[in-house]
Amino acid sequence: MGSTLVLICLMLSLSIAVIFPEMKYSQTSNNSVSMEFEYMVSKQRKGFLILGLAALITFFTSIQNLSVGLFVFHLLLDVVFGIYAYASFQVRASLIQKQKISSIDEEILELDEYEYLKQAV
Repeated sequence: MGSTLVLICLMLSLSIAVIFPEMKYSQTSNNSVSMEFEYMVSKQRKGFLILGLAALITFFTSIQNLSVGLFVFHLLLDVVFGIYAYASFQVRASLIQKQKISSIDEEILELDEYEYLKQAV
């Protein structure tokens, strides 16, 4: 009974590791993101879904059948899922930062043009 609860808590914590960054992205995203960025995010979400479902299926199947080989495959899927999630969130964060920096540069240019007009008058 105790090991089942530990395994359920482990699966919940792994799910939360993906859900929280997704929620943070959806709260911080605005209309200024490009269509390529949205396409990349949708592809990443499909990858999360496929790898996550494969990990869940292999986990429950290996526990039911008491298969060591299938459980090792599940662990390998978990490692691949973790690396994929880490890399995709890093790429997403760097793209958001680049977009914020470019928008700040555009605002500075607009302010500089306004200052030039004020000085000319």
